[in-house]
Amino acid sequence: MNHKNGTERFSGVRYLKFRSVCFLSLLALLPTALSGCRTAASMGFPVAAGSHVLLPYVTAARQSVGHPKRIPTELAKQALPPHRIEAGDVLVIEPNDFNSPVRFQSDQTVQQDGTIDLGDYGQFSVAGMTTMEIQQQVQHRVASREIEKHNTRIALASHRDGDDISPEPADFGLSVRLVNKEAGMIYVMGEVNAPSSYPLVGSETVLDAIIAAGGLSDRSNAHKVVLTRPQLDGQPRVILPVCYHQILQLGDVSTNYQLLPGDRIYVPSLTIWEDVKQSVSLGSNQSCPHCRKYAGRK
Repeated sequence: MNHKNGTERFSGVRYLKFRSVCFLSLLALLPTALSGCRTAASMGFPVAAGSHVLLPYVTAARQSVGHPKRIPTELAKQALPPHRIEAGDVLVIEPNDFNSPVRFQSDQTVQQDGTIDLGDYGQFSVAGMTTMEIQQQVQHRVASREIEKHNTRIALASHRDGDDISPEPADFGLSVRLVNKEAGMIYVMGEVNAPSSYPLVGSETVLDAIIAAGGLSDRSNAHKVVLTRPQLDGQPRVILPVCYHQILQLGDVSTNYQLLPGDRIYVPSLTIWEDVKQSVSLGSNQSCPHCRKYAGRK
């Protein structure tokens, strides 16, 4: 009997030790979970509500950049720079004069190698050019070729009597238009309901893009949305804060930027700790420093 009681006491002690170890392990992991560290997530603990996390550099840049003053926004839009032709663009090239001798297929799709084919007038490399630059290049080539053909006819006619040579055409003017209206593509990724690339016509803002992407998801952290703008090698990175609630609810347009081709809007996920704080109405401190000034306004 004593042996049995001793065994039960020993089992009870082991159980208490096991519970203590489990409790201490959870306490040790609690700071990691609250900070949203991805290391704990790799161990199987649900640290973040989603998988979209800002890089530390992006977080620091977002906190320090402030509200840029010279970037066009919703109420201060600017005309975009001329579109540079890319493969897949469709051009319409037509003579200005209906009676012009110039003849070729007017609809021209820019090929993968960046060229268009104008038949007798040859191929043109147009990738990276504006429509005005293409117009000047094609017009010069067409005029040279037509004058050459006219001179050839004169030379042949000089050996024949009675041939009537029409006067040299005076107008080789052409017009070049871009058929597809999109000025480029923008990208909305992260915690939105329809992440994807979207065509940019030229006047869209951050809010337009988020609405096109179906709005923010339930797991989004609306206080840490960023807009990044692609730059060439060697140029400083452009990372802009987006104060989503201020744009949507207060009509503040200071971060509702006008978009440019290639812009990326990224919406990170909420960590569990951020989700808990917002659930108990402690989320005001989660906004970026330059958005907090609106927190106390009624």
